[in-house]
Amino acid sequence: MTVFRTRRLQAGDEYEFNEVFNRFIGNRRVGPPWSLDNMRWIWHQAPGGPADSWIIETQDRTGWKIVGHHALCPVRFTLGEEDWLCAKTMKTFLLPEYRDKFLYLRFEKECLREADARFDATYSLAPGTARLRSVLGYQNYSAYIYLERGFHPMQLIYRTMGYLAGRCSFRARYSLLHRLATISEADTTPSSIEFTEYTAAEAASSRFFADYWTEARQDAGMAPRRDSADLKWRFWKRPGFKGVTLTYTWPQGGRAYCIVDTTSNPLLYSLVDFSLTPANPQLLESLLDALFAWSAQQGALALKFRTMMRGLPPQLMDVFLRKMKPFAARRFIPGVDMPRRFSPLGYKRMNGMLPDWNTTEFLILDGA
Repeated sequence: MTVFRTRRLQAGDEYEFNEVFNRFIGNRRVGPPWSLDNMRWIWHQAPGGPADSWIIETQDRTGWKIVGHHALCPVRFTLGEEDWLCAKTMKTFLLPEYRDKFLYLRFEKECLREADARFDATYSLAPGTARLRSVLGYQNYSAYIYLERGFHPMQLIYRTMGYLAGRCSFRARYSLLHRLATISEADTTPSSIEFTEYTAAEAASSRFFADYWTEARQDAGMAPRRDSADLKWRFWKRPGFKGVTLTYTWPQGGRAYCIVDTTSNPLLYSLVDFSLTPANPQLLESLLDALFAWSAQQGALALKFRTMMRGLPPQLMDVFLRKMKPFAARRFIPGVDMPRRFSPLGYKRMNGMLPDWNTTEFLILDGA
C-alpha cells in the first residue's frame, strides 16, 4: 500500500519541488522552465505576505519524495476604500501515477480550512478548473477573453505560423518567432498622445505611481491593488520581467498607464496590465489608439490583451471590443475559467453579494 503524508512546504523543499514541477509540466510548457528565483519571488516577496504552500509526499526506499502540491499566493485587492486580501491558487498538481491512490480534493479542502482565517477569497485561473473545484465551494465567475489588434497584413501569417510552432519546444518557437521578426515593417502613424516611457527600474521609482492608486481605486471596482509595492512585485522587480511601462496624464484631467511585455514574443506585444482613471470611454479610445501606434512603431505586428468580460466597467469593455478582436484561431486555444470562492470572512464583509472582479494578465500566468 502506498503511504502518503501532507505538510507545509519548507525552505529546504524548494529545490526538490521545483524539479518535480518542471518534470510534471514537461511538453505542456508554454514558456521557459520555472526557475527557483521566480518561485521564491512569487512565494516570499508578495506585499500581502508569503504564500501558503502545502506538499504531498510518498515514501519509497530512499525516503519521502514530493508527488503533489497546492499553494495560495496572496494578492492584495481593493474595493473602493476597502482593502481585501485574496489568494490565487498556484502550481497545483498531483503526479498522474498517484491520482487513483490519493484523495486530492480532500487535501485541498484541508488547505482551504487553514487559509480561511487569512483570506477574504480565493480564486483560480486555468482551463478546466471550475468543474474540479465546484465541490469545494468555488463558483465559476466568468471566463477570460483573448483580444488582439493587428497592425500589418503579415500579422495573420505570423500568428498562424506561431500557433503551429506551439507544438514545438519553447526554444524552437522562440527561435522561429525571432527569425520572422526580420520581415516586419514599422507603422509610422502619428498619435495625439505622447507617452512617458519607463524601463522597469525607472517605473519602480516614478512619482507617477506614488499616489496613482489612491485616486484610481475609487472607480476601479474590485481590482488588484496597484500601489508601487504591488506593481514592483507583479512586474517591475519580478525575475526575468523586461517589459515597458507607459504613462500619460491628460491636460484636462485623467491619468493612465500601460505595462507592455515586449520581449516574450518579438512581434506580438502583450498588454499585461493597464489602468485608467476616470473610467471614461473617450479617454480609453485615445489611449488605445496611441498604444497601437506606439506598438507598431516599435515593430510589433499585433498587440494582445486578456481580461474578464465582467471585470472591466461596461463602458470600457465596449471600447475594447470595438478596437480589438478575438484571434481567428481562438477555438483552438483552451478557455480559461475563473472559479472563485469567498471565505466566511469575505461573505460577511459583502453580506452575500459577490462583486465583479477587474483582473489582468499576471493573474493568469502561473497555473491552476
